[in-house]
Amino acid sequence: MDVHCSTCGEPWDVHHLWHDAIFETALTVEEAESWRSLPRELKLSDRYRKEFQAAGWEFGKTVINVMHCSCCPRNAKPNAGRMETKAALEDLYGDDEDGLAAAFEDYRL
Repeated sequence: MDVHCSTCGEPWDVHHLWHDAIFETALTVEEAESWRSLPRELKLSDRYRKEFQAAGWEFGKTVINVMHCSCCPRNAKPNAGRMETKAALEDLYGDDEDGLAAAFEDYRL
């Protein structure tokens, strides 16, 4: 299942975002492995957001809401309408990340 970056439109596989993108950060392998078992609400704590941002990633409330990705030009700005829609869907789906991923894929978000 693919979701798309709100800035450049690059498609990203949900499995990659949930399991592999963390290894693109400067975290040790052990730290990245432990991140994968964290509850959803801790996966994007300030510490991890900073690690992801240093690797070129910016997320909404979940790691499948890609606002800026490693493929984006450095100073590119996200599509505001796309960001608003994705944020509303995150609120609507709550903890149902599978449903959210399906909605993002259905609407190419």
